[in-house]
Amino acid sequence: MIYFLVNNNYHLIDVYNHSEGLKDYEKSLIQIPHTLECVNENKHFKNIYTFETPFKGLKNYFNIFKVKKKERDILKQLNINENDILFVYTEYEILNQYIMKLFKDVVAKVYVIEDGGFPTYLTYGVKNEGKLSFKEKIQLFYLKYIIGYKFVKFLKYNNVVFPQINEKYIDGVLLYLDVNIIRNVKKFLISKSQKKLNLDENKAVFLNEKMYDYYCSKEDYVTILDDCISKMTQKFAKVYFKFHPRETYDNKKWQLEVLNRYPSVRIIEENTAIEYLLEKYDTKYIFSFLSAALLNVNSMNAVPVYIYHFYNIFSEKNIFKQIDLILKNADYKFIDEFYNVDKIGFNKMLNNIDCIFLKNFINKEVHAFRNS
Repeated sequence: MIYFLVNNNYHLIDVYNHSEGLKDYEKSLIQIPHTLECVNENKHFKNIYTFETPFKGLKNYFNIFKVKKKERDILKQLNINENDILFVYTEYEILNQYIMKLFKDVVAKVYVIEDGGFPTYLTYGVKNEGKLSFKEKIQLFYLKYIIGYKFVKFLKYNNVVFPQINEKYIDGVLLYLDVNIIRNVKKFLISKSQKKLNLDENKAVFLNEKMYDYYCSKEDYVTILDDCISKMTQKFAKVYFKFHPRETYDNKKWQLEVLNRYPSVRIIEENTAIEYLLEKYDTKYIFSFLSAALLNVNSMNAVPVYIYHFYNIFSEKNIFKQIDLILKNADYKFIDEFYNVDKIGFNKMLNNIDCIFLKNFINKEVHAFRNS
């Protein structure tokens, strides 16, 4: 049995894309929802399991009774063995790590797939940057020594803690971009199998990110957003704007004051991943500072356009310098200040002979291992 473990809609999109090539395999879906429209039944999966995380919010986080009850629920429902394979998209969710350990306990294979954005590339390619705070040390102590999750460790980067699992519980990481990693995990390059779209080169969409929560003030973001939309409306006949799914009404309100200066801008109201909407809105160019979708749409024949490099308030931060390295390693060509769109995008995206589809990966790597 092949298991996919997902936490958000981007993960689910990727699973669907891979499932088309895995019709001859029995597949099950494990859902631990963060920002996920949960699936109740689907032709792709023999079984669908949904588990709410007990690690959301500090009150639940330190409720050992909820954690242990969740463990019992999982053990009761999942019937895994050494012939199973688990593909998981992130270690950030602690319950994901618990399930990964369950698979390794029965000598099943466990692989991490790039999660549709930069977190995988960043967390596999950087070292600890700072000391844990007292609160963070308490959290880690609780996980390791109170509930017994000795496999958990914390990576701190850009003043953010990224939970990781001990590398012995990972058989490999599957990437769509050929970037350097420093974790002691075997790297594999895989290809996406997405539908190629014929998109309108006179249309663009801006995917908003909550930059004002992490990298700049709201006042700074007003100026930056105004500059971006001004340039886009001068360049493209039609411009769409999509808010991030987790933006609040209050934050949307002050940003709409900027957008309303440009009557030609249309707001995309659907709270759905752009991958599902790309064909409907027919936009060739996808603009953003840091949206995870930009790493996905290239394989659908859209052009990802990163623009953080125009603004020093972003580009001078370490996290963006690291992203620069990742993109340059993938031979990404940035747009210039005049928004010329010739030859921009990835020139080394993973559709080459060094990559294989997930079905071929399973046949080549997993089955070869078992037959050795």
